[in-house]
Amino acid sequence: MGKTVISANNSFLTNIGIIEGGKTKSATSRGADLAKALEHEIPDEIQRNWARVVNENEFLNKMAVAVKIRKAMESSAFEAHIAYSAGEAKVAAVMTGARTVIDILRAAGVVGEKNGQLVAGEPIESPGKEVAAARVESAPSNKDVPSKIDYELTDSFPPGRVFTIQLRISAKPDELEGLGTKIRNLIRDIQGAPENDEGGTTPES
Repeated sequence: MGKTVISANNSFLTNIGIIEGGKTKSATSRGADLAKALEHEIPDEIQRNWARVVNENEFLNKMAVAVKIRKAMESSAFEAHIAYSAGEAKVAAVMTGARTVIDILRAAGVVGEKNGQLVAGEPIESPGKEVAAARVESAPSNKDVPSKIDYELTDSFPPGRVFTIQLRISAKPDELEGLGTKIRNLIRDIQGAPENDEGGTTPES
């Protein structure tokens, strides 16, 4: 695709958290994970990553809920609903964008098709308790610039409900010592690890 065509989508891709940056764009961690799944053509990971994009974007989430509330919708009616909800005119480019939103919702598994109509889907469950992502961005020597450590703790509850707890911890370089132990203890506490005799937590088997 030409640069001009791709650039026309920058605003949308930025809004749904796949790319970021000013004049020079780059993939977010979420976008990079999705790109890797698409590159390797792994269906479950593609769906899981698209579901993450949808769940973490207010507009996409509302569109998925709209189908769920109505039980079933004609594709053309849903396209019109998406364009209207976005506050856009009914022109060719906007309707193409609306169809793209539907494709994303279908790729995420939150929308499916039954008897020729769009219906609420059943996205795949995330695995049990796990640390889904741990990313450390180390700050340079300037002690006034905090390092950022992002942890995502994902837990799934039947039937098919996924809850994500995201911990954002900022610490200066001289505060990093012992931080890993504190984070592990916090995660164990969230996971409900039993307490030992000394009042601490006992790692799960």
